Amino acid sequence: MSSPLEWFGLAGDADERALKRAYAQRLRATRPDEDPEGFQQLHAMYQRALAQCRSQGGQAPAFPLEQDAPVTLQPVTLQEDGQDTAQNALIEPLLSQEAVDAIAQEAIALAMKGDADALLAWLRTQPALWSLQAKARTGWRCVERLFQEVPPMPVDAQEALLGFFDLDRVQSRIDAASLARLSRRMQLAWELQRAHHETLRRRVGIESFTVRKIRSLLGESSQPFSWPSVLMAGFMPSAVHRRARFLTRLCQGQFNDLPASFDRRRVQFWLDATQGGVTRARLALGATRWLSALLVAAIVGLLIAIAPANGNDLTGQAASFDLTPLFVLLGLALAPGLLWALWMLYLPLDAWHGHPEHVPVRWPWLNLLMVPLLCATGAAIKLWQPDSLVFLLPLVPAAWLALRRFWRRSATGDWVSPNVFRVGIFLLVPLLRTVVQQDVTLPFLLALAMVPWCWDLWRQRAVLRIADRRPA
Repeated sequence: MSSPLEWFGLAGDADERALKRAYAQRLRATRPDEDPEGFQQLHAMYQRALAQCRSQGGQAPAFPLEQDAPVTLQPVTLQEDGQDTAQNALIEPLLSQEAVDAIAQEAIALAMKGDADALLAWLRTQPALWSLQAKARTGWRCVERLFQEVPPMPVDAQEALLGFFDLDRVQSRIDAASLARLSRRMQLAWELQRAHHETLRRRVGIESFTVRKIRSLLGESSQPFSWPSVLMAGFMPSAVHRRARFLTRLCQGQFNDLPASFDRRRVQFWLDATQGGVTRARLALGATRWLSALLVAAIVGLLIAIAPANGNDLTGQAASFDLTPLFVLLGLALAPGLLWALWMLYLPLDAWHGHPEHVPVRWPWLNLLMVPLLCATGAAIKLWQPDSLVFLLPLVPAAWLALRRFWRRSATGDWVSPNVFRVGIFLLVPLLRTVVQQDVTLPFLLALAMVPWCWDLWRQRAVLRIADRRPA
């Protein structure tokens, strides 16, 4: 048989009414208490046939179904008329669609209250649901409404509702991924209600967060995006990471499940601000902190410089106006900002230089020879100006890039921490200088850059981007 409708002995264009009559006849011969496997097969075929009828009539299911799995069709022998009363009791008069909708609406309303025991007790006392046919129709109508409305509902109430109608099993054929997403969205909608913020606080699991703090963050996330507000809120680095972690745990990493009331630009800003690369959010926050530090340093420096000028010295003359404190404080505020700016410039270089060989990059020859070129530049500067430390500007990035590249393509992480490997090895420079009683910075950095670079080049020689990959 080529279709579920033909398995019921119906034509390919049969309607739902004919299918339900055929299904009722098969129920007389397949009792769930006597032949549970046969009944499960019958119910599964009925759902497939019902979906086929609705698709032919232009009525698609209101929720996603799994792809049809191969089912072994076994003939079902119809018993003769004259069944006993118990068998005939399986066939109940079909409920009207209005009655099904009313039961589904009441069941969902009870589930939204969060009392799973009360929900199950009410469902078990509904005579209309004693019919397997009516129970199946009501269950599927509940699922349709859940996907359409996404009502707020706790997890235990969801499990009770779906479990009563046997829709939490694989045989229900509801797409598991879509059902999991629906469950997360309903749980989140339930926890976002003001009365359930304590439940949300426990699930988020950030000990420093109180209910008041969570309400403040929820209200902030619903405000329209504006640069002054996010820059002020994220001025402290800890505040940025706290907001990003809260949003991640709030939706369990599925940011598309956040309600429409959440401002998507604001959410994306906090996520971009905690990423490892160079993002607009990170640049804006870093520049704001740097400019604020410079402003505070300038104000404090001017106050220190002006204070002596307002008085008189021992000779009775006005004190001179000394700007030295101003320059010192500006220098102290400027140095961290310059280091941060250099780090922001280094990150794109590191990302470009660290791509795997199978990923195409721009300027592959320059990508390959970046470390030797930087080493040659540093050595030339050292020979030109022996007493200057300018040679460190190309040599330190060269060593760092070579170590990073080697680290990513080797199993070094099995026996040493990356922080020890990247930072600790640079601490050998002053140690060696003390031991050998002379400046070994240049040869040490050259070796530190070229040895990992040559080693990596030898290991990757067969898959280099610039290698000839034409077929032999």
